[in-house]
Amino acid sequence: MDVGRYLRELSSSGLAWVALAYVMLILVNVVTLAAGTQRVLAELNSSPVGALLSPFVFDSWGTIGGLAGVVLLFSPVLFGTPVSQRRSLSLFFVASGIGIGVSSALLWDAYYDTTGFFGSGSSSIAITAQGVIFALSGIGLLRLARQDTRRLGALSSHWWYSFAIIYITLILTSLWFILSLEPIFIPTILYNWRVHEFGFLFGSAAALVFAGAKWSGLGLDGVVRIDESLLNYHYDDLCSRFPERLPKYHVTFGELASQGPAELQPERAEIVVSERFRDKDFGVEGPELEKALLRAMVQVELQVEGLTLNQDSPEYRERFGEVAKKVGASLEP
Repeated sequence: MDVGRYLRELSSSGLAWVALAYVMLILVNVVTLAAGTQRVLAELNSSPVGALLSPFVFDSWGTIGGLAGVVLLFSPVLFGTPVSQRRSLSLFFVASGIGIGVSSALLWDAYYDTTGFFGSGSSSIAITAQGVIFALSGIGLLRLARQDTRRLGALSSHWWYSFAIIYITLILTSLWFILSLEPIFIPTILYNWRVHEFGFLFGSAAALVFAGAKWSGLGLDGVVRIDESLLNYHYDDLCSRFPERLPKYHVTFGELASQGPAELQPERAEIVVSERFRDKDFGVEGPELEKALLRAMVQVELQVEGLTLNQDSPEYRERFGEVAKKVGASLEP
């Protein structure tokens, strides 16, 4: 396993920033607990910016669990999103969760607070994040319906059904939580309920606005675009054509030493595909991409068999032709 590669993917997706932001929120909550919640709130109530800071004051361990939990729930939603949109989605998730969560608390304090004392707790942020995840899950289902990738092969079909189950589960569990476990849509002006209402509804609405702004980039136009995820799913789809399953090679975009559309780099266990395929319509460029992948995969097969990848060798050319014919690969680049 290439740990460095996975760490780079984690960083490029923005998930590391999401985790860092919510860990910082948890630490701030714990610090206010150590300092004394009531003492901190008393200080904030005497400050002109107290209402703005009160959502970061500890209120319960359930809130701490909620802040950690939304990072876990957001992860599958993020990795079901097209690669090109993951970083912006992560930044949106952090900004909307914190921004709307704090704004919901300010709204309650301005129009519904009859106690004269600021409410507290980052649960407003956690519930807002849950509202964002709820809406993104519905958006994910819409993407799956419009981008039906089951036809690409067995693994693509597997992931299509897997993400459909994930999105449906997130939607149902969110509804169960807000309607049953902690029914926030009840006639009350209490802080923990009314602020949660605002956060969940405004968070969901913000996610819909984000999806509208990123409609084609998120694949909601139905176009299946070629990205790193599709490359690697389709590599496994095409493995079914070979008599023995090929070892897992990572498929990525990059600069090529040759003039061909793709090349095998055995020393790195990678197949590098030309950048010109990136984010192109698979419906248009798919046949040529598949042709390029299959040629590289035939070379992987020959390497597994112990042949030296020397295109000038008669033995190599003969065996390449035999395998290429069986799997439907082209003899020419």
